[in-house]
Amino acid sequence: MSSKPNLALCVAVLGSLLLPASAAEVYRCGNRYSDTPCTGGQAVAADDTRSQAQRQQALAVKKQDAAMAKQQHAERQASERSAASQGPARIGISEAQRAKAEALQTRTPAQASKKKPKKPKKPAAA
Repeated sequence: MSSKPNLALCVAVLGSLLLPASAAEVYRCGNRYSDTPCTGGQAVAADDTRSQAQRQQALAVKKQDAAMAKQQHAERQASERSAASQGPARIGISEAQRAKAEALQTRTPAQASKKKPKKPKKPAAA
């Protein structure tokens, strides 16, 4: 068996994929569309009237959107990993502030009553 017929077959198949598909009949059946006729259905024109340049432009936009979506997905995952490593958010006072408040509450009465000595009053001028 020769490879030329296989090559010709591959080229023919690929060539047929690149050609625009012929428009099949499309029917509107109430609020839905179908490729088979239905009772009371109406045939509608469903041809792609865009030029080859318009199709290429739409394909380029589609690829650009897919690349942007992929980039945003990666950025979101990185942001979520970063947020997960930070630990839970705290609402209220910190541990250091809490320890200081507890230390103030647990002081002994002797410590609480310690006051600074008063300065002596100046003698009154006569």
